[in-house]
Amino acid sequence: MLKVPAILVSAGSGVFAYFKLDGIAVVAGAVASLCVLVDGLNPGGTLRNVHLRAFNELRKLQDSMASDWQVGELRGKAPNLVAAEIIENAGREKERINAYITTAETSLATTTPPRVRKNAAR
Repeated sequence: MLKVPAILVSAGSGVFAYFKLDGIAVVAGAVASLCVLVDGLNPGGTLRNVHLRAFNELRKLQDSMASDWQVGELRGKAPNLVAAEIIENAGREKERINAYITTAETSLATTTPPRVRKNAAR
């Protein structure tokens, strides 16, 4: 949210410095720095939580795959069968994660249809 004001004010600071308005340039630079600082301290974004959840679930999937491989080896199963089973299970989990990320990312573009009053048809 504060990226655009930071860019504009910092560009203005350069213009002020060019025209030897040093005091205004310093103040404008400070305002731009403050915008960048506030924006950096408040990491947000509409999809931040969705992406954080996906990252955590993918790390959990990675750990689960490594554990499944170790268990398969300890049980003496054939390595190619263990690998095939792990890849199959991981594929389903990746599809599930991809589905909710895609839903979240595409839901930003949808708009809510206008509410229709029940008695409007009269």
